Amino acid sequence: MRSLKYIYFLTKVKKLGNNRIKKILKAVPDEEDFFNCSRNDLKRIDGIDSVISAEMLKETPNRHYHESEFEKEYESALKNGIRIVSVMDEEYPENLKMIYDAPALLFIKGKTDFTDRYSLSIVGTRNPTEYGKYTCEKFTNQLSELGIPVISGFARGIDSIVHKECIKKGNLTYAVLGNGVDIIYPPENRKLYNEIINNGAFISEFSTGTKPEKVNFPRRNRIISGISLGSIIIESGLKGGSLLTAEFANDQNREVFAVPGYINSRQSEGTNELIKKGQAKLVTKIEDILVELEYKLKNYLNPGKEFKENKISADLSGSEKVLYEIIGSEMKNIDLINEESGCPVSDCLVSLLNLEFKGLIRQLPGKNFIRIQQ
Repeated sequence: MRSLKYIYFLTKVKKLGNNRIKKILKAVPDEEDFFNCSRNDLKRIDGIDSVISAEMLKETPNRHYHESEFEKEYESALKNGIRIVSVMDEEYPENLKMIYDAPALLFIKGKTDFTDRYSLSIVGTRNPTEYGKYTCEKFTNQLSELGIPVISGFARGIDSIVHKECIKKGNLTYAVLGNGVDIIYPPENRKLYNEIINNGAFISEFSTGTKPEKVNFPRRNRIISGISLGSIIIESGLKGGSLLTAEFANDQNREVFAVPGYINSRQSEGTNELIKKGQAKLVTKIEDILVELEYKLKNYLNPGKEFKENKISADLSGSEKVLYEIIGSEMKNIDLINEESGCPVSDCLVSLLNLEFKGLIRQLPGKNFIRIQQ
């Protein structure tokens, strides 16, 4: 715990910041050596000038107060099953260590795994359309089949769908929060909160008890993109927080992927704009992402471990098989389905209903239908 106290003290020094803290820890890993440093010793550390060194020396007399403060924080974390991990620890996500402003300390509740170095993040609007929900489910399920961990932000909408689909598939998922990991927000996600702890972890740079303030979420978003090899944006307005995640990902030299949406959909204005400005790669299927990340994933995915769509139609017969094959991954209206199938309207409706009951298709508003990715 001594090293954690030392790092906690550094986080309390004004004007220091996470990047300088990381440089100090590399230059002076032992806390006693640090507290015996003179002003000139401190100024020899990369990034530390006379102003910053003066701030550190000014804060040093408060060392024991901050240590006592940390001990209370540490005890509170232990009682809530929370681990405090420093940027110098092995458990700290490897990709996140590489970003410029990597948090000096992380609060983690749940289980982490080294495979997070191969993870992707999926984020999007809190109010997705049926198209957005379907696409999110499809991409998350396919990544889960490949064993690729998926990161998101535990918000309503797309984020929650990501975590739920990972849990269904038994895939590792991290929920990065803009509040303390001991606080459930949004409150309706209480059941999901408990399920994630058994399938992954909650991660935050905010101490226990920190409320979900608006100012916290941009800091949360840089962690989502920082842990991942790339971020997939599924539906976002022009001012959505997902666009901020995409901006962070670009700054961190991570891949950014965007799913195109309908040109008259407000939920797709942001994703379409990312594609138009060349700030994200257009993706319509999981293979588009795997091709871009082939080099980074080649040591993780087995040679024969590739995604293949299930041929469910082989287990169907009659009009159900005909209709299932007609309905693809794009929305199709009942009139067009009826016309292409040549089935009587009554038979068509009954078969579509049966396919819904079997969980193979989904009905969208306006009597439109789409396949559910298995």
